[in-house]
Amino acid sequence: MPKCIICYLEVESSLNGAVVCPNGHVAHEHCFKEWYVHSKNCPVCHEPYPPSVLAKYETYLKQFEKERLEEEKRVAQEKAAKKIEVITEKIRFLKFIEALEFMIEKKQYNSALAMLNGYNETHLSKDQKQKLLFLRGKINYFRRRYDLAIGSLFKLVKENFNFPDAFYYLGKSYEALGLVDKAKWAFDRVK
Repeated sequence: MPKCIICYLEVESSLNGAVVCPNGHVAHEHCFKEWYVHSKNCPVCHEPYPPSVLAKYETYLKQFEKERLEEEKRVAQEKAAKKIEVITEKIRFLKFIEALEFMIEKKQYNSALAMLNGYNETHLSKDQKQKLLFLRGKINYFRRRYDLAIGSLFKLVKENFNFPDAFYYLGKSYEALGLVDKAKWAFDRVK
């Protein structure tokens, strides 16, 4: 019994459901279909299959191509939707920050802190989380809760040493508590 040149399993001796190239290389019909989407030549001798053989599988090839294009389109749409979702989340975050800063400007510190504490931070980037830590520290500084301000701001500067505004409010908080040496240390890091 001949063996399929693609999967190497035996082909029925009657060759029903098999495809044969001009040089007699045999392939199962289902194996040939998978091969045909990549090449119109025999995988062993590279001889082109006769047009009569290829015509028999033209419908399969068209259907395969249609499904491939649909899948590419679906994947492209998913990528576009994810990009839009990311952009939307960034805009939403920026609007949230804008609202917090407006509340701070209007000295609505307790409302700003309540809004900040109720914000879901699970899907935020590291930079976004650091921005929220800074605002929490800044709000607590203005509320004269220097201990809480120091807690948030010190955690922030441990993560990101290049955050001059955080060092500034950290220094101001230390200064308000009379911790002159620590205030100097923080102010020395404001660039």
